[in-house]
Amino acid sequence: MTTQSIAEACALHVFCKQTKEYLNQLKMGALAELAGDEKNGEGSRTFVFTNEGHTLGNALKTIIARYPEVDFCGYTIPHPTEQKLHFRIQSHRDRAIDILKRGLEDLEGLCDHTIVTFEKEMADFNAVKVENT
Repeated sequence: MTTQSIAEACALHVFCKQTKEYLNQLKMGALAELAGDEKNGEGSRTFVFTNEGHTLGNALKTIIARYPEVDFCGYTIPHPTEQKLHFRIQSHRDRAIDILKRGLEDLEGLCDHTIVTFEKEMADFNAVKVENT
């Protein structure tokens, strides 16, 4: 394991923990929605994530876009100086908030697996390192 791969794995580990925080915010109803979507029905919404960028946007989009009930899924960063991510979901069947919740839960599951694998590999790496010294 190289220093670069350890650094990348650590960054992914931090990202996974942040994803869990967003899921908690969503469960508490603390996630903002852009105004003006009400006329499109509950299947179309744009959610606003603060202090986020392409890492969360791309990971979440990749997961949600694969759901068969999703017609459109995408994100934008409105302006480089703003720490905001606008995440859009359009569905013909389900409520957008339910799809977002499912996407975050699926991403959380992927992150849980990543964290467990990372911690196991780090423990194995450190054990080999200690044996070799």
